[in-house]
Amino acid sequence: MPLHERDIYFFIDVTLAHLRKITGNEIVLRDPTIEFQSLVFSACTGLIHLKGQAEGFVYLTASQAFLQHLHAARHTRGRFTEENGRELMDEISETIAQSVHKRFGPGLLVSDPRVFSTVPDDPIEMPPAVFVLPLQWRKEHAYLVLGLSSPETT
Repeated sequence: MPLHERDIYFFIDVTLAHLRKITGNEIVLRDPTIEFQSLVFSACTGLIHLKGQAEGFVYLTASQAFLQHLHAARHTRGRFTEENGRELMDEISETIAQSVHKRFGPGLLVSDPRVFSTVPDDPIEMPPAVFVLPLQWRKEHAYLVLGLSSPETT
């Protein structure tokens, strides 16, 4: 059985809740799109694969400037580096993965998050349609990307 619409919104809600906690509720949602042919990637991406009730992935991808603002908002000492950005993306991805695992239990296998820069080395299998939610904060962009399908259609 595929995920219900309210279950799909859970991925969005848990991501936004974590980002809003860091930013003080300043994240702005832009109009979502559905992609049929390509995936969107930015400077740093945290990817989680899913298997079971739904097949596919969820990932957050953000510009270095977006991550730099998040780093500063957390009042983290020290200069921002690419490694800081990767650590921050890993923390956000881990929060999403843990929340999804708690919500769906053993019916949905959640991979450990994988963080990478730019485009992944190995291709990501794209479902027929991918939901892309643009996020904006301090004029910088990030994207929450959901590529889910029911097990019967994969």
